[in-house]
Amino acid sequence: MSKRFTRISSPNFIHTITNCNHIEHSRVLYSNAEQHASPTQLESILQACSGPSALQQGRQVHAQVIVSGYTYSNNSGLLGAKLLGMYVLCGSFVDAKNVFYKLELKSSAWSWNWMIRGFTMMGWFDFALLFYFKMLGCGISPDKYTFPCVIKACAGLNNVRLGKLVHQTIRLTGFEFDVFVGSSLIKLYAENGCIGDARYLFDKMPHKDCVMWNIMLNGYVKNADSSSALQMFLGMRYSDIRPNSVTFACILSVCASEAMVVLGTQLHGLVIRCGLELDSPVANTLLAMYSKCQKLFDACELFDRMPQTDLVTWNGMISGFVQNGCMGEASHLFREMISIGVKPDSITFASFLPSVTESACLKQGKWRWHANFLAKAAQLMSLFAQL
Repeated sequence: MSKRFTRISSPNFIHTITNCNHIEHSRVLYSNAEQHASPTQLESILQACSGPSALQQGRQVHAQVIVSGYTYSNNSGLLGAKLLGMYVLCGSFVDAKNVFYKLELKSSAWSWNWMIRGFTMMGWFDFALLFYFKMLGCGISPDKYTFPCVIKACAGLNNVRLGKLVHQTIRLTGFEFDVFVGSSLIKLYAENGCIGDARYLFDKMPHKDCVMWNIMLNGYVKNADSSSALQMFLGMRYSDIRPNSVTFACILSVCASEAMVVLGTQLHGLVIRCGLELDSPVANTLLAMYSKCQKLFDACELFDRMPQTDLVTWNGMISGFVQNGCMGEASHLFREMISIGVKPDSITFASFLPSVTESACLKQGKWRWHANFLAKAAQLMSLFAQL
């Protein structure tokens, strides 16, 4: 066994390690066989192991649990819970499964919740639902931590019908109006064409946070219901909830799609007052709106003020120039993008190629840029062949 952990110094030091969340940088060691770490101290270390890079350290702590003669039921089962949680968060499901089946306290929901959460995090939605139904079959009552993951698994499979069956269980267990459970249900309905069910549940919720408002707003946007999206935004403004970057990105996308430049400009002022103008999702949506509304001066001014630009920003600006017939500017911006090391993607080429075929430098575009496009296409086809 590695001797990285050879001594446990003090609970305060453990607390510092947990807060820093960097167990690999800790000097937590346990070489003295006479000075065993207590279960509480080991739990604190396990809590710091919350990613794949910490898996090895977590396994060393697990070994110390075994060497020390502790059982998973020590400290009311909390040690077993921390071990199971550590393996789930580190992505080691073989180890997580082994710990799960050795637990003596599978009669409580927390162990099942960890497994369901882990499968959902990995996108293994079928397994998450399988464990949920096994949990019910074992007579274990799900709690408010179970249902958000189960609903997410239903959403991952686009299975609204199953989600509605889970909703019935939620209603019977009294968790329907829990903020996290309710938000998960509303998101399931809103993103799968059941916007009426989403709105009905939303209106019944006694407490609505910003996330819940954003879910409804985004649901209307995805369902191309601009009028209801605007009404939802106004309702949010009349409430005590302060909009965030997600809120503005959603509502500004409505202004962009509908070319509502007056409302979009007013919203831009509100964005500035909220200090979110240079937030990437908001700024990118503003660029799209100004480009669609033929306000290229405002788009360029915003683009120049942005402290950081990503691929989405460059694509949006190039597309804006092309949409407004500024082919030379689009070509210049594309070359500038390449020169600073930003790699184009398929959206870039789809936006830029019209400027190549219609600009005065057709010959240049026909050879150099078309060759670049073909090279990119070849890479994509190679990737698809591997898949």
